[in-house]
Amino acid sequence: MQTSYIYSASKANALSQALLSKTEIERLLVADPGDDLQSALKESYLASYVVRVPDEDVSLAIEETLTHAKKLIHRITPQGDMFRIMWVQYDIHNLRVFAKAAAAGMSYEDCKPYLSQRGIYSSEYLYEHVENNTLNNLQISWQEPYNRAIQMAASGDVSAIDGVFDEMYFATCHRIVELVGDAFIRTYFQTLIDLYNLKSRLRHLRNETVNFSPKFVDGGTFNESSVETLDSTLLMFERLDGVGYWGDALELFRETGNFTKIDSKSADYLLTVARQGSYDMFSSASLVLYYLKCQQAAVNIRTIVVGKNSGLDASAIRDNLRMAYVND
Repeated sequence: MQTSYIYSASKANALSQALLSKTEIERLLVADPGDDLQSALKESYLASYVVRVPDEDVSLAIEETLTHAKKLIHRITPQGDMFRIMWVQYDIHNLRVFAKAAAAGMSYEDCKPYLSQRGIYSSEYLYEHVENNTLNNLQISWQEPYNRAIQMAASGDVSAIDGVFDEMYFATCHRIVELVGDAFIRTYFQTLIDLYNLKSRLRHLRNETVNFSPKFVDGGTFNESSVETLDSTLLMFERLDGVGYWGDALELFRETGNFTKIDSKSADYLLTVARQGSYDMFSSASLVLYYLKCQQAAVNIRTIVVGKNSGLDASAIRDNLRMAYVND
């Protein structure tokens, strides 16, 4: 890694300190819904974003924080394109929306509430290529799977579309990783694959009559034979950060089939991987960590605002917050 990453890593670490803190979380938790909550938000890192979006809409302000973080990372790093591995999921999400919308006869305007602006490409630009059948001009091998998804949607096989786009996502990420050749980005991608394979396997074992696609993604740290049974799959989870880390999440899954805690733990595990990588000042990990912390702050703000507006008490909201590596 080039020594010029020392500056961008230092910048990201400094910016991380300005994100949502435990003190700000406590202030938000005791705020009353309405003006008091809005005032508390303006005392947090969200302040400069809330005041510049229409009607001080909190959801728009949160989206602005993430879009700004994405653009900042691209701007301050000497090889910004390597971080496309974090943005491409939003392009795939938008393509998924467009394909399903086409089957329902929806226009681009109809789609707008469901689209993200955090992708590599703006949603408008991406839609132009969808309409012109030129997706391969953006990324190799995007047009054929998109056409296949459209055909599935037209035939009513809407549920199979997700598998097509998941395969597209992993194939695109693989090309990005191979192109940039960055050690930490490769580790990060392997972790994404491992988490996908473990959760996919649990879903299949929970409901063997449903075919999930892709069933298994190559390129992670273990092979498919390592997760043939429920016990072996649970053991593989425990290999990632230990039994204590996943214990309550896996117990909830065993009892109810609910993935909520597993998904939350997975997000925090990615933070752990990035934090460990960030100890190397020459690594790209600090930039990944910064964006993941921005995501975490956004999730916590949403959880608090939705909980407050739904009448939940502070303790119930607190139970749903992700507090790993939140600033003191």
